[in-house]
Amino acid sequence: MILKRFNDAIFILQNSPWKFFNEIKMIAIKLPVYIVIRYIKGVDIKFNYKIYGYPKIFRYRKSEIRIGDNFENRNNWDSNPLGINHPTILCTWSSKAKIIIGNDVGISGGSIVAATKIVIGDGTLIGANNTIIDTDFHPLDTPKRRYATHGIRSKPIKIGKNVFIGMECIILKGVEIPDNSVIPAGSVIRKWEK
Repeated sequence: MILKRFNDAIFILQNSPWKFFNEIKMIAIKLPVYIVIRYIKGVDIKFNYKIYGYPKIFRYRKSEIRIGDNFENRNNWDSNPLGINHPTILCTWSSKAKIIIGNDVGISGGSIVAATKIVIGDGTLIGANNTIIDTDFHPLDTPKRRYATHGIRSKPIKIGKNVFIGMECIILKGVEIPDNSVIPAGSVIRKWEK
């Protein structure tokens, strides 16, 4: 087993050195990343993960961000051949907000912002630079749009198990994506049509 892993590492180093050096960087910061995410940011995360670079986490007091086993997250611009525009942002926008990420989920950059609840099912892959938001952030009424903090529409998002979301998609409030779905790159999803 050890010899096989050593041989795999040599193969990667010879054929795709950028992957090898990304793995070395990921291993070097694994413990500090865990300490920041778990104890400073207050995220419920399992230690069995691969996080390349630091995600940006903005957790509203008393809100919940929970990440399952075998999470893989790419945040550095050079950690994904598609390029990461910015580190992954996980943000809860209210004290009752929840972001629940299942087991075996992969995310490359992008933003996930919940005012109510966003659930991402087990085995889902979220391509580079996606935006998933369950709120409009501002009321739609023109006179109130700039400064109002009430009357803002929000509705939970549920992404099923084993969903593949291509790069640079936008998923908006109230969307429920069924298990095993594929979302083409560059899509804007306002509602799911069967």
